[in-house]
Amino acid sequence: MLPRVERLPKPDPDVNNLLAALKRGKPARVPMLEIKLDDEVQAALLGEPLIPWTTDATATEQRTASIRQHIGLMHRLGYDAFRIRTPIPFVSNKAVTEDTADLSRGQRAWQDEHTGPIQNMADFEAYAWPRQADVDYSQAEAFARELPDGMGCVGYVSGVFEWSSWMMGLEPFMLALYEQPELVRALSDRIGQIIYDALVPYTQMDHVVAIWVGDDLGFKTSTLISPAHLQDYVLPWHRKYAELAHRAGKPYLLHSCGNISQIMEDLANDVQIDAKHSFEEVIEPVEDFHMKWRHKVAAIGGVDIDLLARGTEAEVKNRALQILNTCAPDGAYVAGSGNSITNYIPVNNYLAMVEALHEYNGRM
Repeated sequence: MLPRVERLPKPDPDVNNLLAALKRGKPARVPMLEIKLDDEVQAALLGEPLIPWTTDATATEQRTASIRQHIGLMHRLGYDAFRIRTPIPFVSNKAVTEDTADLSRGQRAWQDEHTGPIQNMADFEAYAWPRQADVDYSQAEAFARELPDGMGCVGYVSGVFEWSSWMMGLEPFMLALYEQPELVRALSDRIGQIIYDALVPYTQMDHVVAIWVGDDLGFKTSTLISPAHLQDYVLPWHRKYAELAHRAGKPYLLHSCGNISQIMEDLANDVQIDAKHSFEEVIEPVEDFHMKWRHKVAAIGGVDIDLLARGTEAEVKNRALQILNTCAPDGAYVAGSGNSITNYIPVNNYLAMVEALHEYNGRM
């Protein structure tokens, strides 16, 4: 690992700190959580190539080495828990371009907003919908066998709005809300149920301490579709996911980019999310959200991605400490970035944020 990583405080994980904060309590030590560290960032922190996870069940040594490498890094950085993802094998259209990040992966892909495999009811009926048996939990199960004492995992899937709009392309999906509402209903309900079924095994895994669903519902100034449409097609599924998690005694976390202030009352009081993630300074600084919602919804992260990508180490550290000094004394706060640690964020800026937390916790 990088010498700077090795100089971090000796790991002392206690997932109860994370759970206390997510349940709006005040933990003994402020925890941190990220939705993702890009593979390129992990490799840079490790100082060695990542060992890829393989779906070949006979490749036992490679699978074990891959799991241990990831756990070893997260443990050394000081996380009490980290996200694990079991992808549901939906198929949608992607756009691709050159990846110009310093830690480039060659090409960068994103969802095609203009089209997708489903445009009408005939496409819906013909689509090869994944079955529960198609979801592979072997990696999630392997983590349980290798976790150090005190560490846990957070089970993650993408949400019903994301997948519904990705299946059609965001633009056709928006038109279909008015021109083909029966298709939107069928699509959102089919996807919603598949996601629900995929979450059930997470609720039965002891090492999975919380459920996290990522559903980007907004942009800079508003929700991507009307609050009424979200209340009709999307939020009822999030309520079902939250109820599922809560029945298992696990917090339910929502990741959503964008301005979703118009539906926060719904998310807090009807869906009953336990914590919200993804904050952008230009939309709402995490301190403002925390002061308004801390009695009902915990906040995760808040160090803006633009600052992490373009600021200096000193600026990143100062902002991280500013957020901690404002939010952490009340509890109901988990430290981290405003979104995720992407491959265009300088590794030293990320480490400056991590060091700020350890300093705040009196460990550096």
